[in-house]
Amino acid sequence: MGAVKVLQVVGFKNSGKTALMSRLLGMAKESGKAVSTIKHHGHGSPPQMPPGTTDSTRFFDEGAASSLVYGGGVIQLHQRQESAALADLLKLACFAEPDLVLVEGYKEADFDKIVLVRSEEDWPELERLQGIRLVVAPEGLRLDGVETMGRNNEQEMKSWFLKWMEGEKDESI
Repeated sequence: MGAVKVLQVVGFKNSGKTALMSRLLGMAKESGKAVSTIKHHGHGSPPQMPPGTTDSTRFFDEGAASSLVYGGGVIQLHQRQESAALADLLKLACFAEPDLVLVEGYKEADFDKIVLVRSEEDWPELERLQGIRLVVAPEGLRLDGVETMGRNNEQEMKSWFLKWMEGEKDESI
């Protein structure tokens, strides 16, 4: 497999990151791209698990370091790990042989980014991030020195994303 492109979607809580990730995923799939996604679960607790009645969850609850289940063309993995660097998660995501990986969160990582701002007040804290390629903002808000587009401009977003997907591959993964 060749190089895989990585695009991060970052912003503060309730800025629309998950909604934008879903839109980008749909656009990529529509273009025939295989996509893996990674989400930073920043809520301080482990992500919600499937019901404890499944065998794989039972094994995990009973102390398995990891529990995998396969069926119907889907692999489900639960793994205990005190910390997981984004680089490690990207390696895991690349087992699916995607054309690109969409990452929600991990602001400090150095990949191409779409930054979502809720208002002009968000920008001073986010503008220091590395790899900003686009800022998505409330309609009418423009920021100096960076490409900015309105949150609801679906056609402009699609055009930008299609160009980004066809650009140079990120050789780092």
